[in-house]
Amino acid sequence: MADRALKIAIVAGEESGDLLGADIVRSLKQAAGREVQLVGLGGRHLQTLGLVSPFDAGEIALMGFSAVLRDLPRLMRRISQLAKTVADEKPDCLVTIDSPDFSLRVAKKVRAANPSIPIIHYVCPSVWAWRPGRAVAMKPYVDHILCILPFEVKELERLGGPPGTYVGHRLTHDAGLLAAAKAQELPRDLSPDRVKTLLVLPGSRRGEVRRLLDPFGETVSILRARGHRLRLLLPTVPHVA
Repeated sequence: MADRALKIAIVAGEESGDLLGADIVRSLKQAAGREVQLVGLGGRHLQTLGLVSPFDAGEIALMGFSAVLRDLPRLMRRISQLAKTVADEKPDCLVTIDSPDFSLRVAKKVRAANPSIPIIHYVCPSVWAWRPGRAVAMKPYVDHILCILPFEVKELERLGGPPGTYVGHRLTHDAGLLAAAKAQELPRDLSPDRVKTLLVLPGSRRGEVRRLLDPFGETVSILRARGHRLRLLLPTVPHVA
């Protein structure tokens, strides 16, 4: 039936992917003119739109070889669990978002379990920069890739990967970011003794935040010892706050 809800499976394991997934769902609702039923894995943004995840997406926000190795058995169980959930739900489409080491493993298992489900990956892995063999490896289980950089479509073609479409980067139309960029054009106090705003970005994964906070703190101490007056801004996400 044309007016039935679209059933979309989404795999978004990190905050950035969760935001992209929420953008997709809102756009789909508007373009299709009907409701979108969600299954899969996501965070707070997708959950607000109705997604009920089988486990906490924060579990897969890992960084570093030792962290992955320590949690490998659990990660593999989660990959299998999520792939089975998606395949059993028989969605109209599966959209995996970024986090390729996790999400593409889910995609591969879903394709094996139910080859009829179309699979789209959002955010092209950086095959043009390293591990180019991933492009060809994705082709059997990824039908299309949504690229956020304009040159990636041709790079996928050159490397023998799945077809791609350039969709742009969400930050290029973010109202808050555009307003902040406009504010940078206004006259500002550039005197040497002014209070400077320092943006501290240790990451969005627990492991990298734990590892980087101490050296970042030491850097701030050095700057203050040199006489800099600083106002610190440290953005965070709920699962590492």
